[in-house]
Amino acid sequence: MGRLFWKFFFVLWLTLMTTVIFVTTFVEFAPVTLLSTLLPPPDFKPPQHRPSPTLPIVMGTLSSLLFSFLLARYFANPIRTLQKAFSDLAGGKLETRVATAMGGRYDELANLGRDFDQMATQIGNLMSAQQRLLHDVSHELRSPLARMQVAIGLAQQQPEKIPATLIRIERESQRISDLVGELLVLSRLEVGAAEGGVGDIDLAGFLGDIVEDARFEAESNHIRIAYSGIDDIIVQGHGELLHRAVENVLRNAIQHCKPNGQITVDAAFDVTGNCFRISIEDEGPGVEEQYLTAIFQPFFRSAQQSKTDSVGLGLAIAHRAVTAHGGQIYANNRPQGGLHVDIEVPLGIG
Repeated sequence: MGRLFWKFFFVLWLTLMTTVIFVTTFVEFAPVTLLSTLLPPPDFKPPQHRPSPTLPIVMGTLSSLLFSFLLARYFANPIRTLQKAFSDLAGGKLETRVATAMGGRYDELANLGRDFDQMATQIGNLMSAQQRLLHDVSHELRSPLARMQVAIGLAQQQPEKIPATLIRIERESQRISDLVGELLVLSRLEVGAAEGGVGDIDLAGFLGDIVEDARFEAESNHIRIAYSGIDDIIVQGHGELLHRAVENVLRNAIQHCKPNGQITVDAAFDVTGNCFRISIEDEGPGVEEQYLTAIFQPFFRSAQQSKTDSVGLGLAIAHRAVTAHGGQIYANNRPQGGLHVDIEVPLGIG
């Protein structure tokens, strides 16, 4: 039982005990007086002044009212504070907090106040993230749309360039289509709607296929992919989500790796921790230390980033996909240059 219960119990007990004490003071004398009146002994002389029951009853009533008032006020004040805080939060005042107003309380109401502050902080963070996402999406859509409008204008002025203009428009429309598709995937992951169900995954073949597909893209930039896999092992997981996570991290490494560089992919299964690990390293410029966690946010742009063909959602989707499995993904800069990304996913062995 919590502190609030014992506080309530103690006040009620104190009220009852106070009333009993006042009433007992009267009862100690009253029986003698009453019995003496009904059955007086031969040598009994009744007292001149009988104790009046009015004073103990009045004192007991007043003490009960006083303790009841203090108890009601003790409970009503924080509840009124919480009620006003909920009303303010519902009205859009996301900066509302109640911890200070709770004072030095240490009970369930104080815990409720702290939970409210955490909820308000989380709502504020989600609203800020939503606003940033809306701003970033608007910016990302505005750029290709503006380029398409320019291309259409040039085609109207220079009809001989229509074939090249159509190619440019097709490329920009494909970029918009990719952006919308990635946003839909990210939206489903945000609400916990995972694509596909949990099933058996052959990790050796699963990773081998992803690496082979990535090699086609890497060869255009003369980038080598060194893959160190594992033996055949069947695990349980969301195949589509894991595929997106690993593929997006690998594609990000390809986009930022220097020409004629090398990407290293290592995979291992930790039986002790029942955890599957994938490490991906590139030979790119790396990321500023203060941005190593921010790169997993939607539309993050690093000052060192020079590639503009990405929609900026790959690592964010990878982060959500890994988190949906109860795993974690984190990045570090390599001492010799480049980015090192670790993916750790707890998987059940099938």
